[in-house]
Amino acid sequence: MLLYFMSPTKLTIGFLRRGYSPTGGVEAYLKGLAEGLRGEGHRVVLLGTSEWPQSEWPGGEILRCKGGNLSDYSAEVTRQKADSGVRFDLILSVEKVPGCDLYRTDEGLHAAWLEQRSRYISPWARFFQRINPKHREKLRLEKQLFTPDATRRVISLSHKISREIGECYGYPQKQITLIRNGVPTRSVSTPEERAHARKELGIPTEEKVALFVGTGWERKGLRFAIRAVEGLNDPRIKLLVAGSGSQKHYASPSVRFLGGVREMKMVYDAADLLLFPTLFDPFPLATLEALSAGLPVITTAANGVSEIMTSGVHGEVIDEPSDIAALDAALRKWFDIVSDPARSGQARLACSALASEFTLERNLKETLAVIREVIVEKPSA
Repeated sequence: MLLYFMSPTKLTIGFLRRGYSPTGGVEAYLKGLAEGLRGEGHRVVLLGTSEWPQSEWPGGEILRCKGGNLSDYSAEVTRQKADSGVRFDLILSVEKVPGCDLYRTDEGLHAAWLEQRSRYISPWARFFQRINPKHREKLRLEKQLFTPDATRRVISLSHKISREIGECYGYPQKQITLIRNGVPTRSVSTPEERAHARKELGIPTEEKVALFVGTGWERKGLRFAIRAVEGLNDPRIKLLVAGSGSQKHYASPSVRFLGGVREMKMVYDAADLLLFPTLFDPFPLATLEALSAGLPVITTAANGVSEIMTSGVHGEVIDEPSDIAALDAALRKWFDIVSDPARSGQARLACSALASEFTLERNLKETLAVIREVIVEKPSA
């Protein structure tokens, strides 16, 4: 349960989010933040597209915006702010829409993602990436967004993203605040919970399970995770994939697909470790949730969560997602550790302790502090 930090001024806060995924980490974060703000008595209004179920937004107050593309959505947000009759004290956005008071970099810089992606695709794919209208539109809006006059403050999820914002667009570092994601605290699963979860999911006792979580499988490096598990050449080792995507493009005897999972506790209970060789991820909730569940994490330096991890203690941080040999070595090492009751218990407690420092309560408190600063700095209408 969230703890609430009382504020003397009750605010009307608009949230910008285009689209909706019932298992999306951004959606889960926004709903948690909105619940916390409502708990303080603030009014939270979503400027969202038709995909959002009314019942899924805390308080159910949604101003519907057309969202065929990002430019359309941006224009609709401007219209709704002018015509809805709602007087917003602050607009918080996770979309690249210029003119918001506070922008949160949940997806990082599109320019940085395209540069990283270009290292792993063919020359033809790089050519089409450069001329793709959606990418060009997003880059144009991103450039407009990261100007001091267009966006008053930015919340960054990692030091890496903060640096990239300055390097790519010259946005002042003094207007960027680092606030890590937060997750609900939970205890490490007991042997009984683990046995129950494996039984429910049909996982044999002797099977070793590496878990991969998320959608956007290209960006999150699923192909490298599959190659790493296949490279171990051990039929007892399986990759469990929780998330939606084109399964036929990733089919493998080493993989079992669960599809989108709304309640992840049982999946984390059943797994031995998280394998997440992402190409680009600011600070994914799935990584933090896995650590909270006591799972060691094998990931890359492109994952913002790697900034708080210690290799050899909380899992392993690999430089390149395509380094299959390094991923295989990490998998062998950590499967050995989690198979040893003494070392496994120590590792699980270390992972859980790290995650316990990054709670929803902490995130809410830090975000509210920035909101109040922006309100004070904002000129009167």
